[in-house]
Amino acid sequence: MAPSDELYLELLHGLLLPQFVANDPSLCTSAELDFEYCSKRYRTEGVRFLTVQLPALRKAVDLSFKTGHIEVPKTFSLKAKTGLPRFLFSHFEKIYNPDGSLLARPYVNRITHVRQVLEAFYKLELPYSPATEAATLENFVLNEARVRTFLNDEERWASPSDLRVLSGASMLCRYVFDNFDPAEIAPRHGPGALATGEVGEEKWVFHRKYSALHQEFPTYTYMYGNRDMLMDLLDHYRGLDAREHGVSKITLVPKDSRGPRIITMEPLEYMFLQQGLGRKMMSWLEASEFTMGHINFTDQTVNQDLARISSLSGEWATLDLKDASDLLSDDLVKLVFRLKPRLLRKLLALRTPETEFPNGEGMRLKKFAGMGSALCFPVESFVFWAICVSAIAIELGISLRDATEFVYVFGDDIIVPTELAQTVIVGLEGNGLRVNTDKSYDRGPFRESCGFDAFLSVNVTPTRFKKQFPAAANVGTALEAWAAYANAFMAKRYTRVSNLIWDELVKVFGPIPHGVSTSAFPSRIEDDPSVAEELNVLAGFRKRVSKDYQRLEFRVRTVVPVTSPSELDDWARLSRNLVSGTGDEPSIFVQPRMTKVVWAWMPV
Repeated sequence: MAPSDELYLELLHGLLLPQFVANDPSLCTSAELDFEYCSKRYRTEGVRFLTVQLPALRKAVDLSFKTGHIEVPKTFSLKAKTGLPRFLFSHFEKIYNPDGSLLARPYVNRITHVRQVLEAFYKLELPYSPATEAATLENFVLNEARVRTFLNDEERWASPSDLRVLSGASMLCRYVFDNFDPAEIAPRHGPGALATGEVGEEKWVFHRKYSALHQEFPTYTYMYGNRDMLMDLLDHYRGLDAREHGVSKITLVPKDSRGPRIITMEPLEYMFLQQGLGRKMMSWLEASEFTMGHINFTDQTVNQDLARISSLSGEWATLDLKDASDLLSDDLVKLVFRLKPRLLRKLLALRTPETEFPNGEGMRLKKFAGMGSALCFPVESFVFWAICVSAIAIELGISLRDATEFVYVFGDDIIVPTELAQTVIVGLEGNGLRVNTDKSYDRGPFRESCGFDAFLSVNVTPTRFKKQFPAAANVGTALEAWAAYANAFMAKRYTRVSNLIWDELVKVFGPIPHGVSTSAFPSRIEDDPSVAEELNVLAGFRKRVSKDYQRLEFRVRTVVPVTSPSELDDWARLSRNLVSGTGDEPSIFVQPRMTKVVWAWMPV
C-alpha cells in the first residue's frame, strides 16, 4: 500500500479507540476486531471503503432517527439473530434494540462515536474517476431537462394554489426591496477563476463590452471610474470586443465521496458586476425589517441553534433542497421579482444564458444561475424564503408579515415549524424545486442544518477530513487543515488520532509549536497561553521579547498569503486601489487563495 493508505488505516484505527473505548477492556477488544474487519475490506476495496461504504452506513443511521428503525446496507453483514451490523456492534446495541428499532433512550455518546467513525473520510478530496465526472455532468444536464419539462407543463402553471403562493412571494419581494436601488452598487472582483481566463491583476483590465450588460450597467459608467479615466482610455473603450452576452464555463471542484461539485465560472465583466449587486442584496436582506435574522448569509448559528433546540423539542423542522441552484429557473425568478421590474431587469442582465462544458460543447440554460455566479446565493435564498413564507401565510390564514416569523433560511438550508413542514414542501416542489427527504427532518430526535448535527440537543457533528495530508513542507492550506483536525480530535478525546496527526506533521514540517485558539499560526492548542509559552520553550523554539510590541515571541512556522510585486500602473492601479483598498503594502499584490509556509516571529 501507498504511504497515504497506511496513514488512513492508522487514522481509522485511532478513530475506533477514543478515550472511553480505550479505558474499557471489552470495548477495546471489540474495537480491535472492528479494525481487523476494516483492514480486510480496505485491502480489497481501497479508499472507497472509507469514503463511500462507511458513509452509506452513516446515512442509514441518520435515516433511522426519523423512521425509528435502521435498514443496514447490504454491504454490511448482520450480527446473528439481530438487525444490526456486526461492525461496531458493541456501540450499535446501545442505540438500537436487537430488531433494529431505535431505543427509547439511546446512548448519545455512542451515536456521536458511530457517526464520527463512519463519516470521517466522507469529504476527503481525492481524484475522481472519469466515470464519476461524467455522471456529475450528466446530472447537470438532467436537471436542466427537469427545469424545461416543468416550465412546459401548462397544467402545472394553472394550479390556483401554486399561483397564490407565487402571488404572495412576489408581494414579499415588493415589500422587502422597497427603496432598494440596484444601480447604486460597488462592483468588485471575486477570488475565483473566470470563464474568460483572467487571473490575478489581469482582472483590472476589461476587454469586452456585452450589449446585455451595457443596457442596464453602462460599460463607460461601471467599468471606468470617472470621466477623466474614460477620456484617457477612450481608444481602449472603443476597441472593446463587442458581444451580445456572456457565456459561463463549467468546471468540476472537489465536494465529497459521491462526486465533484459543478461550478459555473462567469466572465470577468459579469462577475465584477454580480459581486456588486449580490453583496448589496445580501446586506439589504440581513437588515430589512421583514428578513433580518431570518435570511442569513454571514451567521450560520441562527439555523444551527434552532436545529440543536428542535432535536429535543421537535418544534422546528430542518429542510434541505436537492440541486437547489440547478432547479431554480429563470422563469421562477421572473415571477417572484415581477413587482420590482427594475431590479429584475438588472438580475436578468447579469445572468449568463449559456454555458460551455469542459469538452467545448455549449448549452442554453433555463436555470437562473449556476453555483459560481455571485447572484446565485442571495437570489435563491430570497426566493426560497418568499415561497415558504407565502405558503405558510396561506395555510394559516395570516398576513405575510406575520408569516415571516416562521421561516429561517441560509441558502438551501431551511427551517420552518414542524407542523407546517409538509405545507412548505408542497409549496417548494410545486414550483419546480426538490426537497431532499433523506436530509430533511420533521420528526424524531435528530436535526441538521448548516453543517451542525444535533441529537436530543447534543452536538453530534463529526469532524471530517477534507484536505489530503501534505506531502511537502510548503503546503500551507493542508498544514492549517490538519492542525485543525488534530486539535478537534483532541477536544473530542480521540487522543490516538490527534497524536498520530501531530507525529506525521512533525515528519514533514518539524516540531509543531503550542498556541491558543486565537494564535495566528498552526499550533497545538492549549487553554492557557502561559502553558503554551512554557511548552514552546521546552520544545526548543527560539524566543525573544519584541521591543516594538513588548511581548514574548517565538520563531515558528506560519501560513501567509502568496504575494508578488504589483504590475498594475496608471488607471488600472487606481481602480484596484479605489475598489479593493491599498492595504499595508500598496505595491504588493496578494494572490487569492494561495498560501505558503514561512518562518516568522509570532506571539502565542
